[in-house]
Amino acid sequence: MSRASLLGKLRENPDGWDLIVIGGGATGLRIALDAASRGYSTALVEQADFGEAASSRSTKFVHGGVRYLRGGEVGLVRESLRERGLLLKNAPALVKPMPFVVPAYRWYERLYYGLGLTLYDLLAGKQGIKRTGHLNREQALERIPNLSKEGLYGGTLDWDSQFDDARLTLAIAKEAVGHG
Repeated sequence: MSRASLLGKLRENPDGWDLIVIGGGATGLRIALDAASRGYSTALVEQADFGEAASSRSTKFVHGGVRYLRGGEVGLVRESLRERGLLLKNAPALVKPMPFVVPAYRWYERLYYGLGLTLYDLLAGKQGIKRTGHLNREQALERIPNLSKEGLYGGTLDWDSQFDDARLTLAIAKEAVGHG
């Protein structure tokens, strides 16, 4: 994947391009890969490094959009969880499971978050990571020692995933180049 050879390829295409993608972040690279893998002649242009701008400042979470459950967007959450499951399966060196603790400072929060996150687990189906669990006060403090102890009831333990953005970005770029 030499810059000089890729620039030469951009200049030498006499037929033009079926698709030109502007921006080599996570979204642009994925669009380019999808188009190239379907046989479209595809060019991607990026003013700096792949994944340098917004992509490099993201949370690096690969999640199913749990916040969309509150708005009733179950289909979107299910689709996102399916994609997360595929990434965990297909790129285990780049995507890793990650535990999260949601602290509870009101008596009902463990139940509220526990129910929502359990629904999230159910929507993931076989592609789920680990089951949501409840933590008492001591367990929550053991996992996150710097939590404020005042009024802490405990917490909810959930699992999602995080990815190595630089490596995943380069892997997608290489695969897109491999498809032409």
